[in-house]
Amino acid sequence: MDDLSVQQQINQLYDSGAASYDAEPGHGIGDAERDLWRAEIAVAVAVAVTARQRVLDVGSGTGILSQLFADWGCSVVGIDPSAEMVAQAHSKQASTLANPIIYLVGDTHKAEIFDEATFDLIVSRQVVCHFYDPLQAFRNWHRWLKPDGQVVVIDGLWSRTGWDDALVDHLPLSCLQTRATIAYLLEQSGFRMTHNDWLTQVNAYLKTADVAASPRYMIVAQKV
Repeated sequence: MDDLSVQQQINQLYDSGAASYDAEPGHGIGDAERDLWRAEIAVAVAVAVTARQRVLDVGSGTGILSQLFADWGCSVVGIDPSAEMVAQAHSKQASTLANPIIYLVGDTHKAEIFDEATFDLIVSRQVVCHFYDPLQAFRNWHRWLKPDGQVVVIDGLWSRTGWDDALVDHLPLSCLQTRATIAYLLEQSGFRMTHNDWLTQVNAYLKTADVAASPRYMIVAQKV
């Protein structure tokens, strides 16, 4: 299976599941859980500094993470390779936002979709596990960021359960059991680690709610 076929298969999966995505355990974020995400991200990323800055949400899906940063006053662009997920994000966008989120269909592996030094912050939630070429994606992020810009990668220790076997064995970050690999690849792409830890409050909530067994973590790195 070549890279194009892998990406097409992923797109088809998310196109078909877009309408119900937020209702699935571990995907959508309810009101109580949203406050925990806000608190943990704010501490690690220093949101007071990033407010009013330009943010790219990679794999923005239905707009969950985009909305969090927009609420902080950031100017947010969300990209996702699934057209149906982008359509869901548009439909769920709050009409009261001072700076409406811009959602685009796009693949983060393609360097040409944004100019150099466009963003202050690049964020992703449960997305890098789907990259067929994470080094290319991270190098693109480095190029798209302004000097001293940051990336925020949120992912989990996923098992093979629930994945298509053919996809798992073509996606380098699909089923990691360590936080070290993503950090290492970011460092090889020109970033310096500033945070690499569990989402303690979120994981405790998910465990109590019996929602998901895979612990989530957050990595923050700065362009050097």
